[in-house]
Order: sequence, then C-alpha cells, then structure tokens
Amino acid sequence: MSERITVFVLAFGGMLLYDLLTLKKVSKREKGIYTIACFICLYMGMDFVVNKDWFDYFDLMIPVFDDISKAIDDYLNVNA
Repeated sequence: MSERITVFVLAFGGMLLYDLLTLKKVSKREKGIYTIACFICLYMGMDFVVNKDWFDYFDLMIPVFDDISKAIDDYLNVNA
C-alpha cells in the first residue's frame, strides 16, 4: 500500500504543482472545470490506493454500452 501512496502522491502532486503554476492565466469557469476534474482524479486515486471495489468508470459505462457492444460483437462474430 505504501507503493500505491507514493505513486499517487508523486503523480497527483506533480500534476497539481505544474498546473497551479500555469492556471494563473485562465478564467473562473476554466478553474471551476479544472477543480471538478481534480476531485474526480482524487476520488479515482484514492480508489487506487485503498484497492477497494468503489464505483468507477466501468460501472457507469457497462449499463450504457453493454447492449451496443454485444450487438457489434454478434455482428462481427465469424464463428456463427
């Protein structure tokens, strides 16, 4: 777990350090969008660190694209 914490702190901290130096030139709206994206990244990083089965992107995408992906797979199946 300590390796995961180290990776998360280095990656997220490096990204924040670089971005905070360059975010001085952007508008409030762009800073708000960046803040929301940072919270999403923070949540996903914590999911990586604690290695639990929390809600993630796949849980959102499976109900949306499951039927479509099965239909494409059935269409492209050459063994039928």
